[in-house]
Amino acid sequence: MKGSKLYKKSGILTLAIVLGIAVVHIVQIVNAASTAEPGSEDDPVVSQSYVDEQINSLKSSLDEMTKKYEEAQERLKEIESYGKFVPLELNKGQVLIAGESAEIILRGGKALAIGGEGGGLSDITSGSGADVNTDQEVPLNHLLLISRNDGRGIKVVSEKAWVLVKGPYTIN
Repeated sequence: MKGSKLYKKSGILTLAIVLGIAVVHIVQIVNAASTAEPGSEDDPVVSQSYVDEQINSLKSSLDEMTKKYEEAQERLKEIESYGKFVPLELNKGQVLIAGESAEIILRGGKALAIGGEGGGLSDITSGSGADVNTDQEVPLNHLLLISRNDGRGIKVVSEKAWVLVKGPYTIN
């Protein structure tokens, strides 16, 4: 019998402790909820206008990122096109002016070099390091490098000429 009374007393004591802890916890939650400022970190209630403002801000950021992505894609296409030789058929009197870092190979016909302020066309194939200067005949199948964007290029003097060009260029 004594063991039964002790068991009842310890059960009541345990229940009292659990209920006490629960009451303290509930009081803390109620106290925190009643003192929190609406819209603060503790009470993150927001208005519809705030949500709309945040969504519009995200849309603007997304639109700007999309625009930058599209610009980057266009630039990449431009760079990729500069990485390949483009075959051209030019007629007598036409002038090909190449931009900085362009490469030219005269595959057929005859053309004269057009030098720029800093010199002529760098003849990579010759191996001598010599430039092909203004009014000199451009050798067939030689790789010519344009080092600067200063008006360098070639002028076709035969009825037709076939050229490979890599990089920026204009035809006049």
